[in-house]
Amino acid sequence: MRLVSVLRDGRRLAGALDGDRVLVSELDGGIDALIAAGAGAEAIDGAWQVAEDVVLDAALRPPVVLCAGQNYRDHLDEKAPVDVTEPEFFLKAGQTIAAPGDPCVLDPAVTSKLDYETELGVVIGRGGRHIPAREAADHVYGYVVLNDLTARDRQVIPGRDGGFAMALGPGKNFDGATRVAASLTPAAQLDGELDLRLTTSVEGELRQSNSTAAMVFGVPELIAYLSRLMTLRPGAVIATGTPGGTGWGTDAELGGTSVTPAGCAPGRYLRPGDHVVSEIERIGRLEFDVVGP
Repeated sequence: MRLVSVLRDGRRLAGALDGDRVLVSELDGGIDALIAAGAGAEAIDGAWQVAEDVVLDAALRPPVVLCAGQNYRDHLDEKAPVDVTEPEFFLKAGQTIAAPGDPCVLDPAVTSKLDYETELGVVIGRGGRHIPAREAADHVYGYVVLNDLTARDRQVIPGRDGGFAMALGPGKNFDGATRVAASLTPAAQLDGELDLRLTTSVEGELRQSNSTAAMVFGVPELIAYLSRLMTLRPGAVIATGTPGGTGWGTDAELGGTSVTPAGCAPGRYLRPGDHVVSEIERIGRLEFDVVGP
């Protein structure tokens, strides 16, 4: 069973998805409110409805998303080399989160190099500061599929010396830049297992394929690192980085090396008409269409 946030009559309600049906509660605020109350699926009490008759919102709508970058070795290998000694950390504004059914609008005023980044999202259930990595699992409420859409031509700035500067603010923050799947998988359903296959397909072609076990900094290390900087609060969402196979990887102008993951088609930037599918084994599936302005 997965948790969902249901839109009904102007309200956002917590619900539970079980196959082709949804149990819809009267708890306002969706899954975010469920987490804030320290509750799980057992707190959802309502009426069952046919899933196709229910409108789902993004599973969570935090004010910001805490993001780790450059966290898979094959993503590091597909672009200009960089030394990684600690997690790269940046923020995405919560207002960039798109509803699951909304298309992604490729606005040429924003970018001509729109890239996909399928990522495992970690949802904090019990807050804390200075959380040891060995205790991090006790603070995880669940997991969700994310796609961290990126304007590469705003993120990566070629320098006169042949190097590149990074502008993560404009490169990562624009309308619809954060895609969050409609369902959350409670951590207890995974029994600590985080060796999960992660894939991205564009127009039916496999572009990214890796395991969450291949992260440079695993979930415990990311939680420990971020909680040294700030107090992690219930409902916080951590995006854990994307593997290789991005459009950036084939963009020589921005330092791409054209290293393609085994079994995948070479990456490319998104264009109107594309259908994108992000999937993580046992966590869920996220899909959306790309359209013009």
